[in-house]
Amino acid sequence: MSTTINNIPVYDRFAPPAPATSNGTSSADLSKNFLKMLTVQLQNQDPMNPMDNAAMTSQLAALNQVDGINKLNTSVTALVAQMQSANFMNLSSSVGKTALAEGSQIYYSGNAVGMAAKLDAPADSLKAVIRDGNGQIVNQFDFGPTPAGMSDFIWDGGNDAGKQVASGVYTLELISKDAQGKTSSPKAYVGAMVASIGQEGSDMKVGLSDGRNILTTDIVKWLSI
Repeated sequence: MSTTINNIPVYDRFAPPAPATSNGTSSADLSKNFLKMLTVQLQNQDPMNPMDNAAMTSQLAALNQVDGINKLNTSVTALVAQMQSANFMNLSSSVGKTALAEGSQIYYSGNAVGMAAKLDAPADSLKAVIRDGNGQIVNQFDFGPTPAGMSDFIWDGGNDAGKQVASGVYTLELISKDAQGKTSSPKAYVGAMVASIGQEGSDMKVGLSDGRNILTTDIVKWLSI
C-alpha cells in the first residue's frame, strides 16, 4: 500500500492492503444481491399466500441466464483482445515492406515508386502525369487502351528527358478517356514503405514513409520494390 508525504506517493510495505472496492455490477455482486432479496422475500411472504414455486424457479433461471451472459461477454472480450494482439504482432513483420494504398502524393527519395490506376470501366486510353511541387509536368506515360480494374506501373524517378529528378514530393494525375471521348480521373494509388504499426482502439494503423497514416484495410496490395 502507498501513503503520501507532501502529496508525494510513498510505498509502505508494512501497511495493510487497501480493501477492494466494487460498484455492485459484477456477476458475483448481482448474484449476491439477488439471493439477499430472495431471502428477504421468503422471510416476509404471506404464510397464507406463499411464493409460487414456479415463480421462484423462473427468477433463479433468469439469474443464471444473466450470469451466463456476463461470463460469455467476459470470454468474448478476452478472445478479441488475444486476436488483436496476435494481429498486431503479425503486422509488425510488414515494417520495411512497400504497401500500395489510395493516394496521389509521391514521395521520391531516389528509389522507384510503384503506382496504380483503378478503372471502373474499360478505357480507350489511360495517361499518367507526374507533376512537381510547382505543378510543372515532370514526365507522363500513355498506356493506351486499358481494361477495367487495377493497372500497375512503376516510375523510376526519370523526367521526360531521361534524367533523374531531385528527391522531393510529386503528384500523380490520372486521365482516362472512353470510346465516346469522355474523360475522367480514375482513382490513383501510390506505394510507400511501411515505417510503423500502431493501434488506436480496435483499429490497426499503418504509418507510411510518405507521411500517410492509414488503416490496414486501406492497403490494396504489397509490392516487391
